This record gives sequence, structure tokens and C-alpha cells, in this order.
Amino acid sequence: MQRVRAIGQDDSLVGAIAACKAALAPSREIDARIALAVFPALRGLTSVAPGVWEQHDGGHVRALLYTAACPAAATLVPPGYWIETGPQAVVVLGELGEWIGVHSVEAIALCIAALDARRAELSYAQ
Repeated sequence: MQRVRAIGQDDSLVGAIAACKAALAPSREIDARIALAVFPALRGLTSVAPGVWEQHDGGHVRALLYTAACPAAATLVPPGYWIETGPQAVVVLGELGEWIGVHSVEAIALCIAALDARRAELSYAQ
């Protein structure tokens, strides 16, 4: 099955990865950036606060706390891949390779590795 790549999705992932690497602490602005990179359809909604969008029916969509909580960051790992954690880094492994995330905040390290893995998946699908 061929996956369809959203226009600019790779650039959005690169930007989200760079924001994670530069982060000093968890951030709702970075959570929003990650959500927009992973779910491009959010761009069609109205942003009401960092990481919160309003749907056409008035309901709200909220980005998970990707940079603050490892369970949220783990949802970014592509299906079929797994996570290994160590004292120095987080590694996401899968059939296309392994991606290492290094950051003082473990959830952010996991975001870096998971987003890198997603980027590789996009490249492979083309």
C-alpha cells in the first residue's frame, strides 16, 4: 500500500525535530509544532492556544503533552517500531534502522528519536 505524503510534512518534521533539540524544557508550543507535523490536517483548524485547535463544530482538539510525558511521546513512534531507553539516550528501532534521541528531558529525547523514525518512514514510502 502506497502512503500519501502531505505537502511540506517532511519540512514540518525537520522543524519539530530542531525545536525539540533546542528546547530547554517541555513546551506547549513545541507540542503544537509536533502535532502539526504529524497531523497536517490540524492546519485547517483555528488555533485558540498553543496546542489547542477549534473544530468547525466548536469542539476542541488538543495536542498531547509530547515534550512532558513519555507515554505521550511514545505515541509518535511508528507502528511496529520499539523503544529502548538507556542512561544517555532513547533509541527507536524498526525495520528501517534505529534513531537516537539525546536530551536532558527523557520525553523530549523520545520525541526526537520518534520524529526521526517517522521522517525515515516518509522517505522510504516515496
